[in-house]
Amino acid sequence: MLGILGGMGPLATVDFMQKVVALSQVATDQNHMPILVHNVPQIPDRSACILHGGEDPFPALLKGLKRLEHAGATCIVIPCNTAHYWFDALQGETSVKMISIIDVVCREILQRGIIQTGLMATNATVAAGLYKKRIRSMGGRCINPEELTQQQLMTSIYDVKAGRLNQGSQGMEEVFNHLVGAGAEAVILGCTEIPIGLAKIARENPELCIDATELLAKACVDWYYTDHDNHFQGDFEQYAA
Repeated sequence: MLGILGGMGPLATVDFMQKVVALSQVATDQNHMPILVHNVPQIPDRSACILHGGEDPFPALLKGLKRLEHAGATCIVIPCNTAHYWFDALQGETSVKMISIIDVVCREILQRGIIQTGLMATNATVAAGLYKKRIRSMGGRCINPEELTQQQLMTSIYDVKAGRLNQGSQGMEEVFNHLVGAGAEAVILGCTEIPIGLAKIARENPELCIDATELLAKACVDWYYTDHDNHFQGDFEQYAA
């Protein structure tokens, strides 16, 4: 049974669930994977903690993890890139399998042979180096938006969180085009609100997009339907930060 540690934000959690269902490609309701969802938006702001020493979300994340574990989840995922700052600490608190969104994205980059990767993510994900460190260790280059463009991206992310989808999409598309113009071969949509805002671009130019949410959903589908328990084991040990 898949457990989703979500609520960061709620719309991103729903988007992730929709992608899991769409990718499952089964004929009946009964063939879909069972899913437990911990959709609690009151988890303290991850970016505020990392960047400004705000309230630590780890206790709330751990509480949600344990709820999923006790409810019977046998694999747990977190459809929030910034929350992966605490991924290793959370994995250390449970024997339940967890799949990292950072791992599945970097695996995609390796498979596609991408050298110059653009990154659209929160300020905190960028500052923590969650993607940049791994990409560098793989011999690649991570291209971040310039400061003012990054500020525009953050505004757009919060627009999507607030339901202002048209406004958020417009701002995100400008940032995306900026990164492609700066030489990115493909762009990581590295905040779970971004694939929502860039849905049109992702449909029209999938080769330019690395949708972290979709890749995590694909990994969950693979885990459930093929039960390759060590599917990602080993791929990243040589790239450990």
